[in-house]
Amino acid sequence: MALDHALRDRADADGTAVLRLYQWSEDSISFGANEAACRHWDRDRIEAQGIPTVRRPTGGRAVWHDTSDLTYAVTGSTAAFGGVRAAYESIHHGLAAAFGCLGHTAVLAPAPRQLPGLRRGACFDVAVGGEVMISGTKVIGSAQVVSRDALLQHGAIARGDRLPPLTRYGRDGEVKASPGRWPVLPTAALIAEAISSEWETRGGRIISRELTAWADAASVKHKERYCDPLWTWRC
Repeated sequence: MALDHALRDRADADGTAVLRLYQWSEDSISFGANEAACRHWDRDRIEAQGIPTVRRPTGGRAVWHDTSDLTYAVTGSTAAFGGVRAAYESIHHGLAAAFGCLGHTAVLAPAPRQLPGLRRGACFDVAVGGEVMISGTKVIGSAQVVSRDALLQHGAIARGDRLPPLTRYGRDGEVKASPGRWPVLPTAALIAEAISSEWETRGGRIISRELTAWADAASVKHKERYCDPLWTWRC
């Protein structure tokens, strides 16, 4: 989270656009920036079972990150994307195209009649419009944060139904499992390769060593926030 935050800072400074793809070293839970985590989720049970938690700088609701899943982060100039909504759609069109190269028909979800807002629940229990869908299932949950002239868009690419693990930690059974059958997706490595190839068709290139070193150093100042339980569990 600190590294993604630092890359957004860089985009604010000079407009540098970066795509970062990564996996989680342990099954973990991330909360949305404005989610009332302590009211919606059973902290005592989560901590007793040693489940790592973190609060994202981006919005939305809780996500279970399985170690076999893939997370993407895109940072860049808001203006270069044509605005916040245009960025959301453009990034998702690129992700859908990547899945197309892997043999999956991916489409963007239509907007529902009623948005869930920040009520209790999880990111993947409903589509809010524009997410990547395969076989009628939301397989990518995304959220954004904007600061000055730059944005950060995060997304979890779930290779399976991640609502059941969260169900165990919701207060009073607040989260339900996804209906239907989850599509069989390629490995995270293959998905990452396809996304990287799609990014390259849009002019992307491998990040320089200099920028990598800068991001690592710049992330240190944000690390304390994302390691702080008071930030993670605020309501």
